[in-house]
Amino acid sequence: MHWYKPLTPLSLLERIACVMPDETAVIDGERLWTWGDFFRRVVRLSNALREMGIKKGDNVAFISRNFPPLLEAHYGIPLAGGAITAINYRLSATEVTKIVNLCGAEVMFVDAGVADLVDPGQTPRVKAYINILDGKYYGETAKKELPGPAYEEFIAGAGVDYTPLELGDENDIIAIDYTSGTTGMPKGCMYSHRSTFLHALAVIIENSLSADSVYLWTLPMFHCSGWCWTWATAGAGATNICLPSPDSSGIWRCIEKHRVTHMSGAPIIFSRLGQYMDDNGIKEFPNRVIIHCAAAPPPRTMLLDMERKGAEIRHGYGLTETYGPFTICEWQPKWDGLSTDERVSRKMCQGVPDITAGDMRVVDSQGNDVPWDGETLGEVIMRGNAVIQGYYHAPEENRKVFREGWMYTGDAGVIHPNGYLELKDRFKDIIISGGENIASVEVENCIYKHPAVDEVVCYGKPDEKWGEIVKCLVHPKSGTSPTTEELISFCRQHMAHFKCPKEIEFGEIPRTSAGKVQKYILRQKDRERSGRGMH
Repeated sequence: MHWYKPLTPLSLLERIACVMPDETAVIDGERLWTWGDFFRRVVRLSNALREMGIKKGDNVAFISRNFPPLLEAHYGIPLAGGAITAINYRLSATEVTKIVNLCGAEVMFVDAGVADLVDPGQTPRVKAYINILDGKYYGETAKKELPGPAYEEFIAGAGVDYTPLELGDENDIIAIDYTSGTTGMPKGCMYSHRSTFLHALAVIIENSLSADSVYLWTLPMFHCSGWCWTWATAGAGATNICLPSPDSSGIWRCIEKHRVTHMSGAPIIFSRLGQYMDDNGIKEFPNRVIIHCAAAPPPRTMLLDMERKGAEIRHGYGLTETYGPFTICEWQPKWDGLSTDERVSRKMCQGVPDITAGDMRVVDSQGNDVPWDGETLGEVIMRGNAVIQGYYHAPEENRKVFREGWMYTGDAGVIHPNGYLELKDRFKDIIISGGENIASVEVENCIYKHPAVDEVVCYGKPDEKWGEIVKCLVHPKSGTSPTTEELISFCRQHMAHFKCPKEIEFGEIPRTSAGKVQKYILRQKDRERSGRGMH
């Protein structure tokens, strides 16, 4: 009978620890582990969990910044048979409690630097806490320690014998990653061993990752399991540089010290890095850096700025439900000869499904494919290897989002004649003013061209006459003071007048920890001011 081995990203670590045991796996400040060291720590973690009774079907919660234990847990928890639920440490204590209770975890790992978010009295199912004390290596004092052992003590007392996972079904769950829950209850996205393995391979291939690569953790590991970079680095034998907080000065220090070759994250991370480089007279990166960028459509100015400084953007698009980026703007050699502006215009597209992802369409309200004309708007739908098994214990949500084998994203986009996707907006963010549909992204990209604009977000504000008007919140560049009149006049020179903003405010842009703009907060504030309430 033909034999095959179920796919799991755990095999990537097993292989690299055998092939390259003495090569550098992880650097955290002044600490360093080889792949052999890392593998032995993962084995100890797995054995410690098994001794606690963790088995198939159990979920283990983990809330931490980008410290090595969280990277180890992406292997050690599933190696014991469980599934990791990595939680966003920038949520409120109430939201953290909600997720811990929804996933039903009985064991929880807690970074002492964010432990004030955890209240054992509100999480009655949790029977054991393990404290992550890595902040001390950065001069921090623990905010709080929970009853239970320190992580290093916990794994030091465990056995060293390696017991491979007996994976009967590669579609078993390896992780449950929760959506932000900004518009309701957070939903637990079930990630499988098979899909995380395939997505890790796609990350390796689409980002030219190799054993010479040095990956800096500018993306939170809790976000979509770090877009599967948590496993991809082991697949390639690349070095992980841990960074607890992705501030621009810390990022630059790591780039200089470790000759970083790869980073990933939301556009805002790299917009701020570019500004930091300008403020400090840094003209370019010390070596070629590949930036895996996704989230909202990236500002054109950020793409131009990073590429002029020597970075290469690999632009994609996805959701928590698709293990992070599902698409890649697959670059074609014939585009190399285009002008800088033309190349950036190509790169603005979200592109095509990556090499292992699956299928993607853009459909009208009847479920029919829209023409590939770059103009006809429709909803992006997806299916395949990089779409989750479903939401954990949420049958109603599953019925809403998954229909006839396809996941409906709620995102509005067009397909260009070459088959490349370009996102236009979230359908809920389309502004309808006087009967005209206005994509907020189009207005934002226009305003980003103004030399005084650092960040901008546009959204619909309720209006008695027009239904909605375009309103913008602008964060100016340091040392500049653009006026409302100046920016509106600039827009009227570059786009149809009905699309131009009627109101502009100045201030900080509200974002999630993953870099997504929280437009709902701005809309809610305006509705409260107008006394109209939510609709």
